[in-house]
Amino acid sequence: MMKFYLSESPLWNDSINNWMWTDIQDKHIYQSSNCSMVGENKYNRKYVPQMVSNLLVLSDNYILATGEDSIFKVNRSSNQIDTVIKLSHSNKFRCNDGSVGPDGKYWFGTMEKSPTGLNGEIYSLDENLKLVPQNAPIGIPNSFIWLDESSILISDSLVQKTFKISLTTNGRLDWENRTVWLDLSETEGTPDGGALDEDGNVWLAIWGGAAIHKYSASGVLLDKIQLQALQPTSCAFGGQNMDCLLITTATEGLSDEQLDEYPDSGEVLMRQLSVKGKSLPKFRMTA
Repeated sequence: MMKFYLSESPLWNDSINNWMWTDIQDKHIYQSSNCSMVGENKYNRKYVPQMVSNLLVLSDNYILATGEDSIFKVNRSSNQIDTVIKLSHSNKFRCNDGSVGPDGKYWFGTMEKSPTGLNGEIYSLDENLKLVPQNAPIGIPNSFIWLDESSILISDSLVQKTFKISLTTNGRLDWENRTVWLDLSETEGTPDGGALDEDGNVWLAIWGGAAIHKYSASGVLLDKIQLQALQPTSCAFGGQNMDCLLITTATEGLSDEQLDEYPDSGEVLMRQLSVKGKSLPKFRMTA
């Protein structure tokens, strides 16, 4: 099996029955046509000019790829890559996780490449490509799971906490009044990326915890998927019945002893579940 250094952003494109994910470190986007082919290492890959941390579906043939300081429109079947917008932060920063909200905007975060504190930011990007900073200092932004039309879960993996934030009537995050939804700061685990199922439960990758945790919408732990990968980075529902869970993992920073103890580290894993995931909205651009 191929080992990834930092695989991330698993994504199901339901219009073409296609899985995608990225390996941030090697600047490639990976594509596979079905659940079984992921496990068989059968996929295509596409080079992008920056480290890509997050993927979104635009249409059947186009995806939005969030790079270090730019967001790209990528033609999945050709070499066409167009810059949609460029951020003004320094090369000490990069973008990280994000998602499309019920409002149709793309919400994402930035972070220091070597985090030293809460020096990142959260942004929204609308269909006209208007970029709005949310005045939300954060260390390592992750998760971006919308519970409903007015509340989102955003993890700060630097402090090992997940916050619940309300969306105000003027379309901004009420960051100052955020509440702690999950606190893993007294454990070895860190909340990373995740997904929402059709029952409203939250599935979170626990970096350093070798597991995917299933939580109720109120943050009660309901179940766990134990893994032989110490550092799962994210998970996403997909497949024709939306009951496959694609799990990305990392080998970043692991010792030889840890790689022996967790032999699936760095692999992209698939689990068949008895619950279906909630479909994600596509990002629509008019510009």
